[in-house]
Amino acid sequence: MKIIFTSILMLLLSIGSMAQVNFKLEIAGVEKNGGKVYVSVFNSEQSYNNRAVFKSFTLDPNATSINTLLKLPEGEYLFSIYQDSNNNGILDTNLVGIPKEKFGFTNYDGKRVPGNFKRHKILINKNKSEVVVNLYKI
Repeated sequence: MKIIFTSILMLLLSIGSMAQVNFKLEIAGVEKNGGKVYVSVFNSEQSYNNRAVFKSFTLDPNATSINTLLKLPEGEYLFSIYQDSNNNGILDTNLVGIPKEKFGFTNYDGKRVPGNFKRHKILINKNKSEVVVNLYKI
């Protein structure tokens, strides 16, 4: 009986921890009609380091700011975004790896080299209803 109770309790706790959160993603600094905007979402340091995208999608820019609604389980996430100005499906970089196209990350101000998952992660939960990511061109 004790084993059954413990199993049910663990199941309920795991279901509760997977609560889905609705929130708004705003992408600012977009060039209107300047090429598709590619969004990659990473849900852990390991997924970011291995480039194992948790979720990805593209958006068509029809304004200098794009808003989209997302639903994700509560947790820590990093959003990596770029605007593909030449429509070749990749983020073009120069010889030393500096992007030639607009790009952005969560918690990135465009003033220094982008960092790791810990620097750019954000917490998504029922208290966090909006995320803003600015795109920068270096």
